[in-house]
Amino acid sequence: MRARKRLFIALLVLLGVNFVGAVGYYFLEYDRISFGDALFMTVITVSTVGYQMEWDLSPIAKLWSVVIILFGVSIVSLAIASLQAMIVGGEFRSVLGRQKLKDKIAKLNDHFIICGFGRMGEHIAINLVAKGKTVVVIEHDPERTQLAAERGINYVLGNASDEETLEEAGIHQAAALVSALRGDADNVFTTLTAHGMREDLPIIARCEDIDTERKLVRAGASRVICPQSIGASRIVNLLARPAVAKLVDITMDATEWEMEEILVPAGSPLAGKSLRELDLRARANTMIVAIHEAGGNSVVNPPPDRVVNADDVLVAIGPAGSVRDLASKAMRDG
Repeated sequence: MRARKRLFIALLVLLGVNFVGAVGYYFLEYDRISFGDALFMTVITVSTVGYQMEWDLSPIAKLWSVVIILFGVSIVSLAIASLQAMIVGGEFRSVLGRQKLKDKIAKLNDHFIICGFGRMGEHIAINLVAKGKTVVVIEHDPERTQLAAERGINYVLGNASDEETLEEAGIHQAAALVSALRGDADNVFTTLTAHGMREDLPIIARCEDIDTERKLVRAGASRVICPQSIGASRIVNLLARPAVAKLVDITMDATEWEMEEILVPAGSPLAGKSLRELDLRARANTMIVAIHEAGGNSVVNPPPDRVVNADDVLVAIGPAGSVRDLASKAMRDG
């Protein structure tokens, strides 16, 4: 039994001893003392303070005092030993650390919630952190949360389908949620709970069985990812379109080339100008391959006369570092 649980039980038993002791004194000496006096007598007996009372105890009340002292001192010793075990064993520091982490998560905004820290969840979280994103992991396995802590990732220990756990992870301030749990049923229930708490939250859910995709969409998932289906499509591309697959690998690797999205805020030097005027290929060695408009429309391979508007999202490709430099320029005056 953990030291914290032993301390909790010891304190409850100690309260019980005081109550039972007070009741005993009250019935044994009911003709001379009130219940308040009986409770006071019990407390000073358990604590072995031993104040001089205004009345002499009867022989049977003295025997009752011996019983209360034996039980009380034993329980107090157990409580002290449990408290020492918590401090020496680091459990006390761990409790304080979790409270500190809880307070930190409560202050986050626009972070990503990853439900499940298995192989997929861990990979997603690590890569998001590498890209400078803030992540909160929800995991029910203490060993996996310890691994997340070692990697510097925020975590919440609990069940991802519980509303209290999602609240603790900051679902109302999150930018998106990923349900990457091991079972399809868990992902459906988590998606349903999260969507019910916040309907506008983008939710990406994982499924093992392709037939579960429709259930996840009905539950509120914005996108559904089936690793088996994606793996099969990847193999097909490698066989049928190897050059395209190689280009995707190059841009995803981001060591030589990178493909990123750039949000154009109001007041950005990019806003209000056409792609021809910006001439990003010459000035930033970057090409705009698509523009996602704020209304939801997408323009692939936009023409040179296409004007970049505030709140547009530009999908750019270029040598490593060039797109990030362009993104910095877009935000400079935003």
